[in-house]
Amino acid sequence: MTEAALTWHRLPSRVLLLRVLEVIKSFIIPLVLLFVINNDWSSTFGIILRVGILLFLLLDILQKFFGWLNFRYALDEKTVYVIDGNWIKKEKSLPLYKIQSVHSNSPFLYRLLGVVELTFDTNANSDDASFKLAGVFPNEAKRLEDILDQVRHRKTETDVPVEGETDVTETPVTIEKPTSRLLYALSTREIIIASLTSLSVFAIFPVASTIISSIDDFINLDGTFDTIGDWVVHASIIAIGLLVLSVLMLSVVIGMVINFLKYGNFRLERRGDRIRVEKGLLNRSAKEIPYEKIQAVRIKETFIRRWFNIVGVELVAAGTMDELKNESSTILPFVKRERAMNVLNEHFDQFVWSDTLYRLPKRSLWVKLLRISWVGLIVSGVVLYFFRDYAWWLILLWAIIIGGRLLSYMTTRYARNGRFIELRTGAFNVTSFLTDKPRIEQIQVTQTPLQRRFNVCNVLFSTRGVLSHELIEDIPKQEADAMLNWFSRYTVEEDMKTPG
Repeated sequence: MTEAALTWHRLPSRVLLLRVLEVIKSFIIPLVLLFVINNDWSSTFGIILRVGILLFLLLDILQKFFGWLNFRYALDEKTVYVIDGNWIKKEKSLPLYKIQSVHSNSPFLYRLLGVVELTFDTNANSDDASFKLAGVFPNEAKRLEDILDQVRHRKTETDVPVEGETDVTETPVTIEKPTSRLLYALSTREIIIASLTSLSVFAIFPVASTIISSIDDFINLDGTFDTIGDWVVHASIIAIGLLVLSVLMLSVVIGMVINFLKYGNFRLERRGDRIRVEKGLLNRSAKEIPYEKIQAVRIKETFIRRWFNIVGVELVAAGTMDELKNESSTILPFVKRERAMNVLNEHFDQFVWSDTLYRLPKRSLWVKLLRISWVGLIVSGVVLYFFRDYAWWLILLWAIIIGGRLLSYMTTRYARNGRFIELRTGAFNVTSFLTDKPRIEQIQVTQTPLQRRFNVCNVLFSTRGVLSHELIEDIPKQEADAMLNWFSRYTVEEDMKTPG
């Protein structure tokens, strides 16, 4: 690359301060414990430990400094160039037309310093397929997004030429920013209900366990635990009940706070040919999914939220980056089923949901009940051999196993509707999956000896998206053969075209 012909940009100097603060934050617990709470320099081990932590801290800060100092980026009309590296400089270039989406993220410290993090995604799986600008000013972020919009516009004009046009006009074209259309926004009531119907109400227990474990590594808390144990033994039932109630109330509050911080100001928008999801109060993030990359739709229902008819909706998108795959696909985290279906039917009408789904035959239930549960057998063997006094708990274990298989039989459904395939699977947690024939890469049918006796089998559907495998178990063999035949025959010309 020719550096003289390009205008190179550095990240703002405040990004260096941001990285130093992030390093200090990662070391904050050992620093407080070793230099504030237990500042003991009398032992040789204590001195070595404290000096070692300070050296690691200094080395990490130096690494962040050289990483900031070496990082530069530049753009021309077709390519973005990046120079980065902590100790060794690396250069790479990325064609602008390959960038499919831009994800912005603004954690609390970023927002405090007035910068945002941009991630440019090409929807490919190689290590050089994307890059980050970890801290640019909002006006610079807007400039970069406008440049990408211009590239997309030029690419669209190139892909669809005007009939009879021989030369490309040299008149500059004014690019209008795609208008944003709000598809859905979470209300405060929805976040509260979702918090009460999720396991986040028990968030206090893992948080407290992590804090106690971190402190116990440096300060022995056995005496404190003994004191608490003595109090529980001698306390009255009313006092223990009030304590448990207080802990549960506190956990509910913590769960609500976590959900508000994560999903506050949640907005689902459509900007041109892409879906945009924005969320978060302290840590604000915005991620995009191109419409053409959508391979399938999933609707998820947890066991508790099914009672309240609350579902979550996510998109299976082709080639999403590994670090964004879990977050970027969720477009509706928890909404009423009716509202979710309204959004899907109105704004994602390329997917058509079936009115009728078919149940499994009764012989599938026998297969599920007769299938060996290795977890149940192993746990039962361990309990009966080592903890025979607690063997009665095995009744609950096997009740859960058998109940789960009954629920799986009752909830599993499937349907083929023209070129669409829809599956509904799960036991305690249920997932509905919808895709169409052009987006399916492979259908695999497997059959165990037990299934062969009952003439049923498993069918695995694979698309090109992240988490793209969907399995339905114990469906009739003739239905599986019909699905294979349906997939292998392309009777319509547009079926030969694979979207995305």
